Amino acid sequence: MIDLTKIKRKYNLNTLRPYKHKLLDFFIADEVNISTFRDEIATMEHPFFALKAGDTKDREYKNGNVIVIVRSNSLGLATIFDKDIWIYVISKLQEAINSAKPISRTIAFTPYDFFVTTNRDRSGRAYEDLKKALSRLSGTRIQTNVIYSEEDKKTIDFGLIDKWEFIETKKGKLEIGMIEVTLPDWLFHAITKTRVLQISPDYFRIRKAIDRRLYEIARKHCGSQSEFVISLEKLHLKSGSSSNKREFKRLVKNLCIKNDLPDYEIFLDISNDKVTFKNRNQNTPQAESARRRENGKREVYKIKKTLLKK
Repeated sequence: MIDLTKIKRKYNLNTLRPYKHKLLDFFIADEVNISTFRDEIATMEHPFFALKAGDTKDREYKNGNVIVIVRSNSLGLATIFDKDIWIYVISKLQEAINSAKPISRTIAFTPYDFFVTTNRDRSGRAYEDLKKALSRLSGTRIQTNVIYSEEDKKTIDFGLIDKWEFIETKKGKLEIGMIEVTLPDWLFHAITKTRVLQISPDYFRIRKAIDRRLYEIARKHCGSQSEFVISLEKLHLKSGSSSNKREFKRLVKNLCIKNDLPDYEIFLDISNDKVTFKNRNQNTPQAESARRRENGKREVYKIKKTLLKK
């Protein structure tokens, strides 16, 4: 039988048109080891994620010229703990980019690798919670004018993930029991344009949603500077907290007392309602003391983790 796909035409063309794009269906996250964790810059600065589970109230955030409208489905808005999936895949993709490996907008990973990487339990309930988180991410819609080009002025609307699938049968290189997630173009372009920041691996140890959010804001605005000062009112807006101002002030006060955020100390001046984030990595006596305290907590955490494995 003649192979009709190989019949040559003039100028050495085949009967069938050649593929215009490289065929890359999946990026398998488990094959890449994370050396540093990354978060997306715009979502660190602006409140894309809810702080409270079960929150179904649509919200609109305005800060200067930036507008972010967040809409939910019946499962509620995606929470900052659901964002762990974003951070996980962003970190895996950035690691692959740094190693000059091909990547794709569709990422496949085992729940086990995700749980271990993000410091989560591996119980049967954890698998169901992961599926619910994926459903909230795919059901939450974002409309925003946050863009990455000064010339490109537009408003876009997208889901926090395009789709997800739990693969229960072998599919090419993928084994049974893998999660397949397709990222929105907006996020994928942010990663490929390096619109991400390195965050502390201890981020996943932060228990409270508001504390995680405040860490993100500190990391985005303070960075490696010695300190960052912001009004309590502006911090309340940026946090996306649904608490009233009085309750939010109480939450900030509590965090100031504990002062156990990774990388940053937090101080509240009640005389003028100003909040100061100070970089623990600066060479001051206070920062050195905070570093010793934080290192001590890490050692205790490691010992507990070792004992739990036995």
